[in-house]
Amino acid sequence: MIWAAGAVYAVGVALLAVAVYVDLPGFLGAYGDPRAAWPIAVNLAAGLLAYGTWRWVHRRSSRPFAVVLLGLGIATVLVLASASYGRCPEEGLSTGWSVVTRVVGLLTNNYAVDMFSAPGCDTGGVPLALQFARLTQLIVLLVAATSALAALLRTQVDRVAVRWSPRLSVVLGVDATSAPLLTALAADSDRYTLAVLTPDPLAPWVGQARAAGWRVVVTDPRSVDAVARLLVRPSRRHALRRLAVLAPDSTEAQRLMGVVQTAVEGRRTVTGNHPVRALVRMDEAWQAEDWRRRYLSRIPEWIVDTISENEVTARLLVDHLVERGVDHVLLAGQSDLTFAVVAELAQRAREGGLGTGRPGHRGASAPGVTIVGESADEVLEEHALSQRRFGNAQLDRVHAETDHELDEVVAEAVEEHAAPALVFSDVSLPDQRLASRLGASYPRLLVYSRHAEVSGLGAEPLLAQVRAFGSTLDAGQGRPVDSWERIARLLHEDYLRDHPDADDPARRPWAELAPFYRESNVRQVLTTLGSAVAVGRSWGASADAASPPSDDQLDEMARREHDSWLDHYRRYGWTWGPTRDRATKKHPDLLPWDRLPDESRAKDREGVVDSLALLETLGYRSFDDPHATWVRLRRRGEVTAVRRDEPWSWTTAAGAVMRGRAGDWEVIDDGGSRSVDAAIFEETHEPLGGDRWRRVGEVRGRLARPGEVVHSLEGDQTARPGQWVLRGVAGEEWLVSAAHLESAYDRVEG
Repeated sequence: MIWAAGAVYAVGVALLAVAVYVDLPGFLGAYGDPRAAWPIAVNLAAGLLAYGTWRWVHRRSSRPFAVVLLGLGIATVLVLASASYGRCPEEGLSTGWSVVTRVVGLLTNNYAVDMFSAPGCDTGGVPLALQFARLTQLIVLLVAATSALAALLRTQVDRVAVRWSPRLSVVLGVDATSAPLLTALAADSDRYTLAVLTPDPLAPWVGQARAAGWRVVVTDPRSVDAVARLLVRPSRRHALRRLAVLAPDSTEAQRLMGVVQTAVEGRRTVTGNHPVRALVRMDEAWQAEDWRRRYLSRIPEWIVDTISENEVTARLLVDHLVERGVDHVLLAGQSDLTFAVVAELAQRAREGGLGTGRPGHRGASAPGVTIVGESADEVLEEHALSQRRFGNAQLDRVHAETDHELDEVVAEAVEEHAAPALVFSDVSLPDQRLASRLGASYPRLLVYSRHAEVSGLGAEPLLAQVRAFGSTLDAGQGRPVDSWERIARLLHEDYLRDHPDADDPARRPWAELAPFYRESNVRQVLTTLGSAVAVGRSWGASADAASPPSDDQLDEMARREHDSWLDHYRRYGWTWGPTRDRATKKHPDLLPWDRLPDESRAKDREGVVDSLALLETLGYRSFDDPHATWVRLRRRGEVTAVRRDEPWSWTTAAGAVMRGRAGDWEVIDDGGSRSVDAAIFEETHEPLGGDRWRRVGEVRGRLARPGEVVHSLEGDQTARPGQWVLRGVAGEEWLVSAAHLESAYDRVEG
């Protein structure tokens, strides 16, 4: 359509110019008639259609649309005005000079037509070409003026659009490393208004964000009031549907997450009781997995996933290794990326184990791994420990090599394995030179050399089979960033192997599934994870073995799954019918749980059991956990508090060093001194006069597991026996002793 409309426009301009000098035959003669209207209408419609279609197709690109429109408009004016003024030049001037002065005059809004009524000019009036040139010139002026005004008011326009949108996808904490991720996060822009909140309107990534379709709002993302003004709507509603917190510092990411949670706490979404899908950057792999599992207790209000440079980079590397059929991997270096690659390979091995009990199934086997270097034993021990924390087996066929030099290990691997690969996880010039030398020496060896200036995996080898790669947060198109979507896809594909049916739209390959069925698959995974926590089970770190749910737990989990399924289908317009009919959106099980037939209830219970078994295969095992039960607690008592203007540190009773930020409050009571975030303090304390304050509001608490790490806003804390984990109004967590809990909180029943 773009080319067709553009061709019509170009031919029309040419006909207008030619018709100034030549009488065209038939209906084309209208192009030379000063009183004809339809040629101008056709040309204008074709031009607007071509430009509008082109802009819509490329709406996510960084093309300078206004500049292109201005350029085409000026070119049209030059062609048509030159042709028109050349037909009847002014007396006493050369034709060339007459044309130049009149064309320049037209471009500066001086529309001269007197020469067309002079004796000797037989155009019959003002040429249609000049009339169209005049119209185009006015459009050029209008576009230039509105573009200038929009540039001046862009920030204000963005703020108004975000303030009144019913569905927002919001990003905070963007920096140069996370800016490339904005394009992937904008994939669902047709459903949401995209908004980046930043205190710096001149940040180098702002242009890139706007080119990807994001509105940039200049505000303080650390201020609860500022964020609430953008997110909160009347009638205790909020517009937030998606959130990404991409600050590179994990403590700052937690703070920003807490600010947003405080801003929308106790409110429902404008479009219904929908969960907020959140993505939080946690570059340290241990923290990333802890956070994923910790927020499972917040389903269905919040669905939180984490993203990590090391995890995403490791995923890209392993994808490429698997695609190339690598059967053994050598890892040189002891950076966090080494740990992430081994962990990703362990996860791939678990994913390959889906359906291994099925006759004829051939699960994908992960390649063997050799970690090379003086600290290789430590990396291997760390990997084993991280897997045991969640009840998973470590990656099979992995060992450490500390006794031999890398050259010897590579030579042996090339001799023993059909498709070996070598990954350098550290960024150093010596490693880059060594990668080139080994790649040239062993043409069959895949070598991955890490470079600071590279993002992601290089498209082409540097030499032989040596590829450059670098840290990235962008997993690439078609690869799920969301961990829960990744699990849903795997479970769906496993289901298809057992129940193939090419005619059933719900049993299509994942890439061909309609959004309705994709969302339902993700919904089922999240409901299973959340309902297990709701009945007193845990997916967290523990040395306890996995255990099946009790009958009562299974009944409650099945009920929650059915309620979630029922809500999803009703939201898409399905209603009850005696038989299932996709065309009319009827289903016999679209009934409340207490009216559901026993056969359908049994099917729901069986589905929960199957989901739990598949999740355990993928590394998510649940177990009865007395530490998973949260109780309501009400603050009581008075404290002394002063606001600090500078950062400072303080020490917990357990000896952990915590850090307060400038602007935080220093709170002093019988338990000692501590820091409290300013926004949280103001919501949870009432002034009594002077520096005395009364503690108000509720928190939730549970008994802490000895040894678990709690990531508080002030720093990490390790739980000791008898301590409690408390969760505040912003989702922030911290540890307190049993004695402090007794003296400063009251249990709230119900």
